[in-house]
Amino acid sequence: MYPFEFDMTTKAIFGEGAVARVGELAAGFGKKALLITYDEKFVKEVGFYQKVADSCKAAGVTLLSAFGVKSNPTVEHAAGVIALAKKEKPDVLIALGGGSAMDEAKFVGVAAGYDGDPWDFATGKTPITKTLPLIAVVTIPATSSELNGTSVMSYEKIQRKDGFLSPLMRPKFAVLDPELTYTIPLKQTAYSAADIVSHLLEAYIGHGLDWAPFQEHYCQGSIRTIMECMDRILANPRDKEARAQMMWTASYAWNGFYPCGLGPADATIHVLGHSLSNFYDTPHGAAMSVTIPATMRYFLNTKTKRLAGIAREVFAVREADDLAAAKAGIAAIVAWFKKIGTPTTLGEAGIPNEAIAKMAPDALKTAQAWGLGDLYSLETCVKMFELCK
Repeated sequence: MYPFEFDMTTKAIFGEGAVARVGELAAGFGKKALLITYDEKFVKEVGFYQKVADSCKAAGVTLLSAFGVKSNPTVEHAAGVIALAKKEKPDVLIALGGGSAMDEAKFVGVAAGYDGDPWDFATGKTPITKTLPLIAVVTIPATSSELNGTSVMSYEKIQRKDGFLSPLMRPKFAVLDPELTYTIPLKQTAYSAADIVSHLLEAYIGHGLDWAPFQEHYCQGSIRTIMECMDRILANPRDKEARAQMMWTASYAWNGFYPCGLGPADATIHVLGHSLSNFYDTPHGAAMSVTIPATMRYFLNTKTKRLAGIAREVFAVREADDLAAAKAGIAAIVAWFKKIGTPTTLGEAGIPNEAIAKMAPDALKTAQAWGLGDLYSLETCVKMFELCK
């Protein structure tokens, strides 16, 4: 195992009715909060907004609201929220939603005290030294953003999607109320499931250790958990236990805990997937269900044993030969994505094959920005995207 440091500074508050504590938590930082969330009509119709508003009112906290966060949050939208934060000077931010709302809130938090171009943080030009405190209220469990210090933003003006991270951006509190997830449509739930699986598989496939039983079994077991949850949710979308289990599994898929000791990973699934969202606004989970099988195919002959492990432990493949088992495992995960209703090819995601010509250079740029340039070339990226067809 590689040396590591792990510090989970976020306090998780889990359980039905936990959203009622948001006001109390916000009051611990001051008397004014800025809520960052999705379309106003949507969050009010489903009742999310009112639950937070009532809680803040009861705690004596003035609640300002910024609506309109997209599934792939943009710098352009965040600019207006940053301006509001600079003007109103809230004591705390509240992100209400999934990873997109949380990521934009993190971006706003670091930019609110900065006079330069906020994109400087995403490019690493300006180090993160301070941020507004954040309370993450999860309505779409998928990204682990409520328990990690990562933000992923799209800058439409320059057509780039990039991620940046800092332990300072970890939310102070993660409010995990399964009740808020009961009404998530099946398609969005499926995208979330694919996203969770992508975070688990990224380190599993990408690490370089010869033997990592704890981490690999953790990954395999977590994927099985998501699959079992989806079986129950497909049968009954309001299955409380399945929604609760999925929410907690999502939080621990990519919060820094599971990859501890694995060392650097090549992050192929996300290097490719970000380009789909960047150019075609593909929902993140939908992009992942396209790039996961492609990544597995790319590493079929170099990480055969590890892929065979997924096949046997997750999909009950009983092939004795590792290569045959690995191939069967890839077919099985594609079949599972089709079963839950997520795309598995560029075409199924509505992306023409010709798009590879512009996505490959973009993916290479992402790899280089993440310090993975030695592992990728333009030819490599093209070859990987060809496996998405």
